[in-house]
Amino acid sequence: MGRLAFAAATSHVGAIVKNPGADPEISGELHEAWRTLDAEIAAARLDAVILVATDHYETFGLENYPAFCLGLADEHEGWAEFGNPGGTVAGRPAIGEALLADLTARGFDLARSHTMALDHSFTVPLAKLPAAAAAGVVPLFVNCNTPPLPTLRRCAELGAALREAVHALPGDARVGVIGTGGLSHWVGLPRFGDINAEFDGRLLGLLERGDAGEILAWDDATILDEAGNGALEIRTWLIAASAAGGPARVLAYRPMPAWTVGIGIAAFEVAA
Repeated sequence: MGRLAFAAATSHVGAIVKNPGADPEISGELHEAWRTLDAEIAAARLDAVILVATDHYETFGLENYPAFCLGLADEHEGWAEFGNPGGTVAGRPAIGEALLADLTARGFDLARSHTMALDHSFTVPLAKLPAAAAAGVVPLFVNCNTPPLPTLRRCAELGAALREAVHALPGDARVGVIGTGGLSHWVGLPRFGDINAEFDGRLLGLLERGDAGEILAWDDATILDEAGNGALEIRTWLIAASAAGGPARVLAYRPMPAWTVGIGIAAFEVAA
């Protein structure tokens, strides 16, 4: 029987690693939070990390754009697009294949890829959380930017099913799940550079109270208007939160104008 031993979520914008020293007082606090999170990942002694992220038309294009896709490669290569982190990270295909079979049986028709490359939504968090990279990853792509998007509720349902699928793994694998994306930011739009700290605080407050139900009632048009197209990536946070089943512990939140995004870093209590 497997065990979900860790859950967390973090923002993933490329400027985190390309301009790490911007606004040193603010960025220093954020980098310290990532170091804290990395130490917690190392202490969890994970055998694999399910890394939940999106893609920005590097791996998936309009010729083939799934709602969800699990990566099942022995090794995943980073695109290193626009100066973002590249390199390779070990996959955990046996765990990924078992999760795929279980989730399919539960009614989740995920796509699969045996050659899935990773853009900055995966590689930036791995650069900041080397313990996650050391554990090996099962990348889980979520469509967060090309309508029609999977609903917030469907993402939460997938997170809950993912938890059960981890528990059903053979052996005694210790698995973590980390969602990456958001928070408020506008990508390629006239409001590029804006941050809505009120929206971010409302989201994080609900997660801290373990009250994702209110978030599930939000509609994409409102999210887009209030917090930008980048905030549609909160789907990855919902998957991680629902997998954990417990409230969030926010390690840091700061609006970061130099990185054009509201940066959130949180761990989730994993329910017994």
